[in-house]
Amino acid sequence: MLRAKLSRITVLTLTLTLALTCISLVGPPRLEADDFRFYEPGARAAALGGAFTALADDASALFYNPAGLAFLGEFRLKTNIAFGKRQLTADWPAAGRRYRSEPGEFMGAVSASWQPAKRVTLATGLFFPYNFESFWSPGWVGEPVCQRNELASLYFRSALSVEFVKGLALSAGVDVVSSNLRWRHVIPFDYEGLSLTLEHEVESVHRLRGSGLSFVAGVMWKIVPALQVGARYQRGLAMEYSGTNDFIRNPLAPDERILDPNQGTRTVGSLMDLFYAKQNVTGELKFPDELVVGFALTPLTRVSLYVDVQWDGWSEFGDWTFVSANEGGDLNPDFTSVYREFYGIVPDYGTQGVTLGLRDTTTVKAGLEYRPLRHLAVRAGYSRRPKSVAESGQTPVYPDLDRNIYSLGFGYEGPLFSVWGDGERVSDLSFDLFVRYAAAVPSTSSFPGYEMTYGSRRIVFGVGAGLAF
Repeated sequence: MLRAKLSRITVLTLTLTLALTCISLVGPPRLEADDFRFYEPGARAAALGGAFTALADDASALFYNPAGLAFLGEFRLKTNIAFGKRQLTADWPAAGRRYRSEPGEFMGAVSASWQPAKRVTLATGLFFPYNFESFWSPGWVGEPVCQRNELASLYFRSALSVEFVKGLALSAGVDVVSSNLRWRHVIPFDYEGLSLTLEHEVESVHRLRGSGLSFVAGVMWKIVPALQVGARYQRGLAMEYSGTNDFIRNPLAPDERILDPNQGTRTVGSLMDLFYAKQNVTGELKFPDELVVGFALTPLTRVSLYVDVQWDGWSEFGDWTFVSANEGGDLNPDFTSVYREFYGIVPDYGTQGVTLGLRDTTTVKAGLEYRPLRHLAVRAGYSRRPKSVAESGQTPVYPDLDRNIYSLGFGYEGPLFSVWGDGERVSDLSFDLFVRYAAAVPSTSSFPGYEMTYGSRRIVFGVGAGLAF
């Protein structure tokens, strides 16, 4: 009777987790972060500080090290969700102001693996490795650089893992990648020849999409029962984006009248509507090459230690720059030579962007797992993530910071019995909970005109559930 009730609870829990994961996958991927790689797609890995490359012993190995899948039998399913809050602040000493951004986040990942033959495993899954968003309040001082921006990536991964000799496995996989990008900023309309007395501006809104293919490879070597090592290489992907650039003027903003070559006078607002034309735009960003090496050590029967060292090639990411498809031609034929000569201005918004100047980073992750009981585990983790930008490159678009990340969690792994009360063991269940807290080291930007001091705090909760049949 007790087993039947317990099995009903676990099935309901797994169903709810899977449903929430599907919602997060179907909806727009939103990971509001000031660093690209904060999110961990596995709940167990998140509790261990992300140090999972040499362990990789559930279906989420697909993300961390597909080679670990070769040692997993049967059919396995793993779902994970994470939700939390991130606070980003920007102190502006010159104005005595503090600006704040506090978006929420909700992300999910799902993976499945199957071993059709001994030592051979196939797997597939979805996750979001590179995402971030900056969302500043309208009217803040950094609007000419960024009012809001977002980059979201979705990876659909399929992998094959083979244990070639006992204890040594190799894997290879293909990633089908989709990415969305959005950027909103303000362009002041303040050409000197117009001699305007009021401030006029227009919002520039970029919306772009891109897709591509990449691959991943992994290796795992179980040297002795108490020691194993693993490594993963993820190839970078040059993502080519295309989309539109729209211009939005506030119709309620103060306006003024100026001379017009054809109709005597006109409002500045109507001139801006004529001057700015919707554009088709392109851009390119490169998701980084990534290399991770991990170690797993079990010095005592109930205690295990995990360490990962991860290198990311951010220096090839590129700049946050988007170019009109008409660049080099005529951005706006409707703004004729008559207007250009009369006002002394020509459309000059064909290229818009911000220099990022990212640099390569090396991250150290460490985790500790203690099993007080056979089916229960208590976990703790720490990782040190260095910022990928120098002070001269810290902008409102991407104010990356050094951060220390602390994590705690626990997990259950054990049998799942039939809900029909006959006591039959139908599968194995895993259930994981975690909490992560990130404290960033404040940094003062030397980006010209925006010498702000950025700070960040973040807390994330997550849950994962899996079945092995």
